[in-house]
Amino acid sequence: MRDCFRDMLGIEIVLDSSVCDDHPFAPRRPVVVMIHFTGRIQGDYVINLEEETAAGLIGVWSEGMSAAELKEQRREFGGLLKEVLNTAVGMAIPKVEEVYGRLTYHPPMVLYGELDSPEVPSGTVTLRSESGSIDCCLVLDLAGDDLEKKLVRVMEDLDRAKEEMAICYRVLAELVGPSHRGLLDPYLVSQAETVLREVHDMLESSGSTVD
Repeated sequence: MRDCFRDMLGIEIVLDSSVCDDHPFAPRRPVVVMIHFTGRIQGDYVINLEEETAAGLIGVWSEGMSAAELKEQRREFGGLLKEVLNTAVGMAIPKVEEVYGRLTYHPPMVLYGELDSPEVPSGTVTLRSESGSIDCCLVLDLAGDDLEKKLVRVMEDLDRAKEEMAICYRVLAELVGPSHRGLLDPYLVSQAETVLREVHDMLESSGSTVD
């Protein structure tokens, strides 16, 4: 974000990279510019600032400016903020997708006023310019990633269960085979054969090879 502001507006902004505020996402200022992304994870890239700061970045803010006059400039500074964020996110995409795979990014949007957001983890770094402070937030909801991990674990559990079932099938088939049949209760043998048929069908339908 700092580089984008410098390249697009020619302004230098101080960044204290040693300070990163980790907290549930809660905008502290009334202007929220965000790009939402979805995929294995979901979240938002956000910049959060005062409207006066936004106007000051493009040189249209003056002391005593009324709310109506400030609102008339939203098209100008709002468009700039969306473009700055869009450029910065484009620079960040490769690193994020190295970890989480391909993500879908939504167009940037600007909100003016209060945002009542859910409690999702985020990290915030503040840029300090002559026009005011700009919070840069990465909001990251790992619920989708956790769900995917749970799905993988369940699939692995089912694979193990299928392997164990195949072993039990072979042991049971051997126990009721010709060499042991005369030593067993015919009723038990009949029950075992019924179970064998059921397990055989289940294993075959799942793609397992059974003898």
